[in-house]
Amino acid sequence: MAEILQEEKKSAKVTADVPLEAKTMVITQTKDREKAIGPRLVCTSASGQSKIFPLKETKLVIGRSVEADLYLQDPLVSRKHCVIEKRDNEFLVRNVSTTNPLLLNEVAIAEKRLYTGDQLKIGSTTLAFISDRTEDGREVEMKAGAQETKSGWGFWLSIFLLLIFAGYFGYFQAYTPLKVKWALKSVAKQIKAENYDSAQKMLEKLLLSDLPPQYTQQVMEQLAETALAITEKKGKYEDLESVMAYLKSYLSEYGTGKEAEVLWDRLDYYRLTLAHRLESAHELQPALQQYSAIKEDSIYYEEAHKAIRRIWLAHQQHSRQDQTLVQLLKEADAHFQAQQYLKPVNQNAFLLYRAVLTLEPGHELALKRIDQMKEFYRVNGEKYFSKKKWTKTLSYFERYCLIDTDNKQVNNKMKICREKLSDARILARKSKRTKTSLKKKSWTKSKKDRENEQAEKKEEIKRLLEESGAESSWIMKYLFEEETGKKNSDKPW
Repeated sequence: MAEILQEEKKSAKVTADVPLEAKTMVITQTKDREKAIGPRLVCTSASGQSKIFPLKETKLVIGRSVEADLYLQDPLVSRKHCVIEKRDNEFLVRNVSTTNPLLLNEVAIAEKRLYTGDQLKIGSTTLAFISDRTEDGREVEMKAGAQETKSGWGFWLSIFLLLIFAGYFGYFQAYTPLKVKWALKSVAKQIKAENYDSAQKMLEKLLLSDLPPQYTQQVMEQLAETALAITEKKGKYEDLESVMAYLKSYLSEYGTGKEAEVLWDRLDYYRLTLAHRLESAHELQPALQQYSAIKEDSIYYEEAHKAIRRIWLAHQQHSRQDQTLVQLLKEADAHFQAQQYLKPVNQNAFLLYRAVLTLEPGHELALKRIDQMKEFYRVNGEKYFSKKKWTKTLSYFERYCLIDTDNKQVNNKMKICREKLSDARILARKSKRTKTSLKKKSWTKSKKDRENEQAEKKEEIKRLLEESGAESSWIMKYLFEEETGKKNSDKPW
């Protein structure tokens, strides 16, 4: 649970009316305590009430949804409006709303780094980013600018040397930083004039050239900015499938960098929207494909997970409508004793006890058995969590969530497990590359090393763009398993 520190300027009665308290704890702030807070948001409502929100997690979702980490009860705020994320020891804010703007210092943005003193405007609420860390100060950015100026002087000196030693440096003269700067200025003008297609083509051309390393990230960021603008423009005039096709095409080529996160968020949002539409039309198989393709680290993953569970339960419940209470209880007890809590499909204790509760909502034994199943998965999950066995922990907590999706403690621990597993995969890849480099007795990446690294990234992107249960494959296999060679057109999977 997030902790809010608040100065005692308001009475306890006034404080109790603030909606954020549903998700936070309010305690008195002192001067000594303030020094230990670290990076934080000062949240000021339209009425003038303020609260301090420490940024302790790596990702903070802000929005009108009760699932948001920072809840803002405001009709001008989207359910999931923006995300503040800590990356490489920097705080970045990203707009994930498709309808409402996110203002940073009075300017609408898609994604930007936060510096101390920056003001975010979300609906009628103002959020000020405050940090005592030197790396969050704007002087860091100013120093970078000063270095760029110095590098500019160095550049002109290099031009002079190039004129003298043209025979040696002729190739590099064709791709000087000056020409790149001119090209980027032209791109900025095109973006301002909303000529996004032309800007994107010019940026892609720059990437294909021998681009100086110091400009690569800037080009990629502007490329992501134009892609987002084109996506939003297409969303106004084209159907959802064609917009998603454009996004997938872009991400398959440029989806490996941090700057592409905002586009992955947008793709997951569109997948969720399309899946809802398909589910409403009772097209369950394509709906499941869209739900299960949503990334595990997405802010929409939990919602997609609940939808898969909803389809699974609805299909099974339908097959039990003709049985009596006595028949259901007898069969349920047999499955419970065999510890067949959630599978096989249509033949498990949880399904049958739920069917009992539809006939008799307060049935004592059915409620008791469901609680016992929940406790089994929770206790085992906690046991493996304490041993830092993240994969095993997830296997129990994910099944717990099929019974109870609203346990915040379990959901938070599942997020931790996914983060740990993701970090472990990244570390394993780095370790593999390091060993390869050591074998070659070289501390620099060879061309083949770089090609292999890019191939790995491309393979990961390909997996994430598939709509075949890539991110929720465990639930598809576990809940919707089929006998070998057997098909049933009545089933949604």
